[in-house]
Amino acid sequence: MTPKLKTFLERGFSTIILLAILGGALWLNTPIAYGILICLLCNLTTWEWFNMLKGTTTNRWLVLIGGVVYPWLQLAAVRYDAVVPGMLQPELTYIAVPIFGLVLFAITAFICELFSMDYRGKLAEQALSSVCRTVLAFIYPVWLFSFALWYINNQHTVNQLLWLILFTKMSDIWAYVSGVLMGGKFITRRFSPVVSPKKTWEGIIGSIIITLVCGALLIPTLLDKSVTTAAGIACYVAVALPLFFLAVAGDLAGSLIKRGLAVKDSGSLLPGIGGIFDLIDSPAFTVSVITVLGLGAVFL
Repeated sequence: MTPKLKTFLERGFSTIILLAILGGALWLNTPIAYGILICLLCNLTTWEWFNMLKGTTTNRWLVLIGGVVYPWLQLAAVRYDAVVPGMLQPELTYIAVPIFGLVLFAITAFICELFSMDYRGKLAEQALSSVCRTVLAFIYPVWLFSFALWYINNQHTVNQLLWLILFTKMSDIWAYVSGVLMGGKFITRRFSPVVSPKKTWEGIIGSIIITLVCGALLIPTLLDKSVTTAAGIACYVAVALPLFFLAVAGDLAGSLIKRGLAVKDSGSLLPGIGGIFDLIDSPAFTVSVITVLGLGAVFL
């Protein structure tokens, strides 16, 4: 068995497992089931960050505590608003936790490093690097992906989230498939030769076409809309194309972090894919951006 075939089969197996988990959440079809699944994904990613940061000066325990506790606080805020409506505008209720959580975490990270410099002799350069890594490990992808919890209060928004995540992950899956089948046959230069040398232009181009088509086919089922008219198709492409490249950027950001930490995979839970970190790296970008844009539309 060739290495490419082995990786392909491993990825296929992991994809089937992930679809089974998603199918279980769909079968339960309750807001709390979706919320628990999102929180568990964030917690597992935090554990992977904790392991990847071994040997660095990062405050690993602060990363672990923040990444484990924060998603559940966001879930509690969302569910509290659903159970006890009318206390605040939903948008204000939801956004209070992300803002307060990020501010508190960043300040705590700085205070810990100031203490380390004064009483443990840590150098300023080490302390600064530690703060940067600590805050980054909290923000990406856990803090960003936790915005997915905003979508779990009704079936319509759940469907929006499902479409967004499926579209995002299809961009990665089809880029891999297209790259395996056609990579390097027409364009010798790689799409990202330093950050992710295996990504090819053929893979990206093939993925753009297939992902946009599949995304359009999912719209009538999940969003109860149609993109059959010329105006509808133009509007869809205008939104989906930037979203596709945002997903690619999220995936490359994950590769950048692993390359910077000199680790091949974030974990081994998903053969052929890596860890949960590799699963939610690109949705962290797309979900958070779409959420913030939607929130801006509400307030504007």
